[in-house]
Amino acid sequence: MLWRTNNSSPGIFRLLILLFIFATLAGCARRPWTERLEGDRYEEASRLMDSLAATHEACGKTLDGDLALVYTNALEKKALAGYLEFSMPTAYRFVVTNPFGQPVFVVAGDHASFQAIHVPDRKYMAGSMRSFGLRYNLPAEILSKSWGEWIMARNTHSSQTISAIHEDRQARGIWITYRHETGESAGQSHLLVDPETEIILARILENGEGKKIAEVTYDGWQDQEKCRQPHEVNITGLDYGTDIRLKFSDVQITAEKKRFQLSAPPGYLKQFMP
Repeated sequence: MLWRTNNSSPGIFRLLILLFIFATLAGCARRPWTERLEGDRYEEASRLMDSLAATHEACGKTLDGDLALVYTNALEKKALAGYLEFSMPTAYRFVVTNPFGQPVFVVAGDHASFQAIHVPDRKYMAGSMRSFGLRYNLPAEILSKSWGEWIMARNTHSSQTISAIHEDRQARGIWITYRHETGESAGQSHLLVDPETEIILARILENGEGKKIAEVTYDGWQDQEKCRQPHEVNITGLDYGTDIRLKFSDVQITAEKKRFQLSAPPGYLKQFMP
């Protein structure tokens, strides 16, 4: 499927990046949790964090499948479909094709760098994600190593990183707050976990100043090898009323960890970002 509106190749790539780095800062909203857990209940919930980390460590590392992406804000709505290969923690390759199955746009890379090929313009682009973030005013906190956790609904953090545990306001489970990363990527996340199924239902991402970056919710769970994979990932609470909805189909999870890199095809115009 192609874009429903006309776009330049930089515009296409910018939207593709939003698939992995969940957009700009959002305003504050009412917290979805209530009182803190203490004592034995805190210790029990804390052990759940370690159990999740151990379980998810044994899960497959690479996701392959078709992806439909819908991007909506107050001014526009765009849709895109293609084939995604994603390997923990941040390696990806995404291919957009035309109705005849021919590649139109391909992007690959990780949280540190990218390469992209725009076939109609015969253009090859490559550079650092830091430069890309500066050019498009993306917050530094989302250029982290957590994309795989967000997309595949995983936890890789131990109970040692926990700063608080709360009851959910709607009694859906418990909210586990933990610290992550350092420097520009410093911040904290809040995981909504169902203790009975040990499934992550949602997560809220915040930067080091406690400002909300995004809220991610999961649905359409299916068994994949040793773990379960959500086939719907919804990102809300973004600035400018932006929502990003990802829907996967024909998904396979494999154990192999992969890296993806694109080379410039012969005769293509090369554009580099430092």
